[in-house]
Amino acid sequence: MQTPSLIACWSAHGGVGRTLAVWGVGRVLAARGLRVLLVDLDLESPGLTRIAATDGEGVVEWAVGRGHEQALVERCVAIGEGLRVLPAGRLDAGYWDRLDGWAAGDRGAAWDELRRAIAAADVAEVVLIDAAAGASRAAERVVRALADRVVLFTALDRQHVAGTADLLRRCEDAGLATRVVGSPLPFGEDELRAVREAAARAAGIELSLVIPQHPRVALDERASERGPILVAHVELARLLLVDAGFEVRAILRGVETAIAEEAWPRVVSLVRVAKVVEPSGESLAATLGWLREHAGPGAGDPVFALLVEALPADAPVHASFATALHRAGNPLARGFYEKFLAEVPEHADMLGNFAAFLSDVGGEHDLAEAYYERALAADSEDADHRGNFANFLALIRGDRERADACYRETIALAPEDAHHLGNYANFRVGAFADAAGAEALYRRALAVEPDDGNLLGNFARLLFAEGRAVEGRELLARALAASEPESALRCELCFYSFAHAPELCPDALPQLLAALRAGSARRGGT
Repeated sequence: MQTPSLIACWSAHGGVGRTLAVWGVGRVLAARGLRVLLVDLDLESPGLTRIAATDGEGVVEWAVGRGHEQALVERCVAIGEGLRVLPAGRLDAGYWDRLDGWAAGDRGAAWDELRRAIAAADVAEVVLIDAAAGASRAAERVVRALADRVVLFTALDRQHVAGTADLLRRCEDAGLATRVVGSPLPFGEDELRAVREAAARAAGIELSLVIPQHPRVALDERASERGPILVAHVELARLLLVDAGFEVRAILRGVETAIAEEAWPRVVSLVRVAKVVEPSGESLAATLGWLREHAGPGAGDPVFALLVEALPADAPVHASFATALHRAGNPLARGFYEKFLAEVPEHADMLGNFAAFLSDVGGEHDLAEAYYERALAADSEDADHRGNFANFLALIRGDRERADACYRETIALAPEDAHHLGNYANFRVGAFADAAGAEALYRRALAVEPDDGNLLGNFARLLFAEGRAVEGRELLARALAASEPESALRCELCFYSFAHAPELCPDALPQLLAALRAGSARRGGT
């Protein structure tokens, strides 16, 4: 069980947007994956209960009935995922009689019991308490008994400044960490506002944040759910998380653990919290390496969607996303390639990578060819993209002449690149039945990479086809020794062995059957 952070929202006078802030900040935190409980303790004016539009029992009925934590949980109303409200009570005709019948002498003990019950109920990491406005000792006792820290809401006229200064002194005397929020402050009164802020500072009040005034709020509370008021509520949520000890590096350690365990809902929740704590998103870039290693197609989509909201929208971030998603075969990579290339349109590597993505993942071959040509125009000396374009011309377009010319250009640029030499050898055999030319290319490649299982296996296949079984067996044995068990390469080599040299791999057939069964199971077959 995690001990919740209890934060009281209090004000010297009403009309300062305190209840709307409790509601708005609670919604922000719940949307970021935290479990949040909003408690309406403005019992004489239960605005939070009315906003939540609940008609169930609440604090008053729980306290009068001397309830335990289960009775408290039963009175918490689920508003949405992660967000609950504990109303003041059932606002029927008998509410005021029940409230009046709750003896004032019993209330002090009830607040202590309420705090214990909230902690024992384990329904929230953050509890926001809408405390009653006013400087009465009764209101102060509620705050002292329940809160770990306090947010004071104040306007800047003389009565509010004087009343807030008094509440601030009381909170300090009680050892309660306190922030002061200016609310609601109008636009367009800069000179007067500067004067009143100076008066507030002279009274010992430093504003941590300002929530602007919006005239539509007087007509519809939902006006606070967008625009500048929402922006202010998001920032207040961030400040409260920081105050409560939510630290971004600790959150990201949890993100990495959850990614490693492929616990994607937990990843989403933690990334949302990290986004609130650190709006710049700079530290979130550390998760990209983990996503490259662990995210499969589709599995991490919500995480990528959140990160693109949270991280700085610059070219390196877009490149990282594109690379990670492309490696996973995820079609979401396209959007990140396009965003990167909109900022850096002549980046040869990303042009070539996008071309490969369009062909391999998207099947958009005409567009892929255009991007390959752009990549080569941007850097005519890049052998890798030229080699990839040669593969594209050979395997997708079936254009032997252009592919052959492109392979020759690739080898001229990288004469000792075993990968390109091997690809050209495969092409010469398949397209032109040029066994002698292919053999020369395989030998050049193996001089560079003598233990490359793919090269050894492909050369062995050529030798078997040419009737040179002794040489083929020797290369196949080397290829089998270099291959990883249960890999795709091992499966292919087992087939060669079963067909040409069964003594090299006596269990070739069982391995092939096991690979077939595994492939069928992954596709959902039987």
